[in-house]
Amino acid sequence: MSQRSALANPDYRRYFIASSFATLAVWMTRFMFGWLVWETTESFLWVGVASASILFPSLLITPIFGVISDRINLKFGVIAWLASQALVTLVTLLVFEFVGQSLPLLLLMTFLFGCVAAAGSPLRLTLIPKLVNAAELPNAVGWGAMLFNTSRIVAPAIAAWCLTLFPPQWVFILCTLAFICAGIINAGLPNVQGVVKKSSTSGWQDFIAGIQYCWASPMIRVLFILTLTNSQVARSLMELLPALSGTLTTGTAADLATLTGCAGAGSIVGGWYISRQRGAVSTLINLLAFAMFSTALLLVPMLFSLPVWPMAVLVGGVSLFMTVLGTGSQIVLQLTSDDSKRGRVMSLWLTIALVGPAIGALIMGGIAEWFGFPVMLILMLALSLASALWLKTSASSFNSDTR
Repeated sequence: MSQRSALANPDYRRYFIASSFATLAVWMTRFMFGWLVWETTESFLWVGVASASILFPSLLITPIFGVISDRINLKFGVIAWLASQALVTLVTLLVFEFVGQSLPLLLLMTFLFGCVAAAGSPLRLTLIPKLVNAAELPNAVGWGAMLFNTSRIVAPAIAAWCLTLFPPQWVFILCTLAFICAGIINAGLPNVQGVVKKSSTSGWQDFIAGIQYCWASPMIRVLFILTLTNSQVARSLMELLPALSGTLTTGTAADLATLTGCAGAGSIVGGWYISRQRGAVSTLINLLAFAMFSTALLLVPMLFSLPVWPMAVLVGGVSLFMTVLGTGSQIVLQLTSDDSKRGRVMSLWLTIALVGPAIGALIMGGIAEWFGFPVMLILMLALSLASALWLKTSASSFNSDTR
């Protein structure tokens, strides 16, 4: 029996089209900030600082907007977020045009962009389950994963091509228009209200209640830890691809491009595969355990010297299962979380998913530096096997969490 695509749902189809504009604009803007900082300083350090300034706000702002997502009209929340993104790119354009290209201003605008970007993720993840039914949810999340991973590759290429034809200001104009288009398209969505509480509880009390809810659920606890493990293993490995290329291959730019391309292709295939799954929680749990176990198996050949193309196939496989783990965990959390707390659950999961790879790359990179790359891979392999086993053995305690 064929599965109905979430894109057949007119509300989700409208949202997906809007998200296509917005996601491309987000990745193009990120590329532009990194490129402008490099052009201004020619310093890897300052490019790293710019990247961190986009990521750092997630630690604080994402959980806050998880609470807000459970309280507001999500349609207007997403539109307000897109308008804020358009405002940031427009102000960046004006600063660039009338003030000049200075490092402090670039870092300030990069930080503001990171703050606004961090606010949008909980709103969008809370909105999706309200646009589709449970059977369509895996397909919807899979389409979102494919869009995210495709845009991550395509958007920088579009921005770089535009820079060969136009000044940087025109790229920011293009991004501003894309955010505005996304907001206009989303205006056609139905009003989707969060679970608004008329009680006297404060936002802080709601945030604590969300943490307590997550801690009390065996399934959510395990999935959070699984997401953290995935961040330390597969996602960290993707962050360390330049070092992987330089250590396990000849380290040329062509080798790195091959590894990166296969990693991107693996993510897209992983998103497509998860989109074909149905909304059965038990099946998804088994799939997550299989993906983590398979990740461990793919790490074993990396311990040996291989030509670049076999290594690229292994990297693509790790990236595929990385995406299955990330999107699969998201689907299970969406399906099993209480509707009144979904925004807070997803915001806490997002914080782990976004910050975990940066911490993991630092930890695993340090281990590789001090003890060698094989030791790092063996540790990743052990973490993967332990997580797969723990998830499989813990599945029996999840019955009370499923619905």
